[in-house]
Amino acid sequence: MLCELCGKKVKTKKSIFNLFEPEIHHLCEMCYRKYPLNMKYQVIPIEHGQIHHYLMNAPIISSIAYMSFLKPYYQDYLLRYKNCIFLYFDEISDQDLIMMDYLKLGDLYVVSLYENIEKKEKNYEIRSRR
Repeated sequence: MLCELCGKKVKTKKSIFNLFEPEIHHLCEMCYRKYPLNMKYQVIPIEHGQIHHYLMNAPIISSIAYMSFLKPYYQDYLLRYKNCIFLYFDEISDQDLIMMDYLKLGDLYVVSLYENIEKKEKNYEIRSRR
C-alpha cells in the first residue's frame, strides 16, 4: 500500500501467519512521526445521560490516513459501553454536541478525528464583545 500523505510504499512484515491478512495501515512510519495523534477524553454531561467523547486531535490532513487507529475505540466500546450509541465524526463542533443533547438519545460514545477550532474562536470573540 501507499502512504496517504507522502505516497511512499508502506512496508509491513509478512510471515506465513499473516500472509493473507489485509493491510490496513494508510500512513507510513515517517509521516506518523511528523503528524502524531494527541488523544483526549472528555465526559460531557447531557440532559438524559453522558457523552463519552474521544478526540483523536489529528493534524488536518487526509482522514483516510488515520482510519486504522479506530480499532482500539471499537474494542473499548464493545467491552465497556455496549449500552451506548456509537458515533464517529471526522470533524465535530460545539453545535454538534448541542444537537446531540437536544435529541435526548441517552448515553453516547463519540469518537472524532478533528475538532472545529475555527468556530470556537469565533464564538469566543462574539461572547467577549457583548
